[in-house]
Amino acid sequence: MRIGILSQYFHPEPVVKVNRLALGLTAAGHTVEVLTAIPSWGRGQFYNGYKRKLIQEEWLGEIRVVRTIIWPYLGRVIWKRMLSYGSFGISALLGSARIDRLDVLYVYHPPLTISLPAYLVSRQQKVPFIYDVQDIWPEAGVAAGAVRPGILYKVMLAVARRVYILAEHVTVIAPEFRDVLVEQGVSPEKISVVPNWADESIYKPQRALTIRQQYGLPEDGFLVMYAGTLGSTHGVEYILEAARLLKKEEKIFFVFAGSGPEYEKMVQTKEQLGLKNVKFLGFIEPIQRLSDLVCTGDLMLVHMRRSMSGAVSLPSRMLAYMACARPVLVASQGAPRRLVEKALCGAVCEPEDPCEMANTIVDLYRQPSRLEEMGRRGRETYLSEFSERVVLDRLIKLIERVGNHGSTK
Repeated sequence: MRIGILSQYFHPEPVVKVNRLALGLTAAGHTVEVLTAIPSWGRGQFYNGYKRKLIQEEWLGEIRVVRTIIWPYLGRVIWKRMLSYGSFGISALLGSARIDRLDVLYVYHPPLTISLPAYLVSRQQKVPFIYDVQDIWPEAGVAAGAVRPGILYKVMLAVARRVYILAEHVTVIAPEFRDVLVEQGVSPEKISVVPNWADESIYKPQRALTIRQQYGLPEDGFLVMYAGTLGSTHGVEYILEAARLLKKEEKIFFVFAGSGPEYEKMVQTKEQLGLKNVKFLGFIEPIQRLSDLVCTGDLMLVHMRRSMSGAVSLPSRMLAYMACARPVLVASQGAPRRLVEKALCGAVCEPEDPCEMANTIVDLYRQPSRLEEMGRRGRETYLSEFSERVVLDRLIKLIERVGNHGSTK
């Protein structure tokens, strides 16, 4: 079967689901072609070795990759972020002409602009497409501050609902996500819950004995760690306020590993508040170092602002924490909170409430044996419900089923 993958993000960018899916489909005997952007995720500039060209091609093993131009941007200016998303949506329309005849197309969303080349390829080649929805748009844009209620919101909402209708099948990452789409009129029969998973070759229980020393972190400190993108939807300022409330706790130290649109602003906020118990490490490379940092964290943090998007999303970083057997403190509504409560792999508190967060951190700090048990339960739940072996097999079978069904039409 000839299978196309359409995603703004692809190797060497660390988007595990798409990268491993391409390899898994190839291993299953399928021919795979990828239409993606020149890599820039997490940096705001092209990765080394890639040139500013409209269209370029490369082979990653047996996988043919067609890359098109994107305007790379990593910042807080809304119109520049929208221009970055839109630039790939438009250039991918041109790149779609380079894609050979397909039997089925898998589309990874966000951003919403990915729907433009998805529709074009599906229409031109008369093939079905599967739409893998990671965020609800335009609600995610509202939560991020990129979209305000008005004409643009209504247009984006209409486009999003239209693409759900046009897709042969829609996948979402959490049951709560499925319920929202059903309420919006999407047929339950065409929606499957297919969660993400972590890169298990990297994220696993381990101890890097010198990692704290390498990054200047206290050897005997209780590290409360946030590892991942610092975006508008994550409400990092509330974590900083919790750190301010705990600045007299000598052993409790906050670590932020990652970059994103809010990074510079949060570093400035930390300096303004004079928080000596906080350290920002920036974008971590290679990825193995990020795994080492996660494994040295005593308590991992997930915070999502109050929003529909935050309530139905299941952040990939949370699954990485669980794969590493680390206890998780979730300040969120919906899917992340319910997972922790079900798996007993951490603690929960209300989002946007730094006082409750601070009190919960202190309470957990005083219970090391409880934290160890939480980490163990998280690892067990990850392996049984979210591992690559479990989820990838299900996703490949879904793609094969949709492709075979489309070929009989």
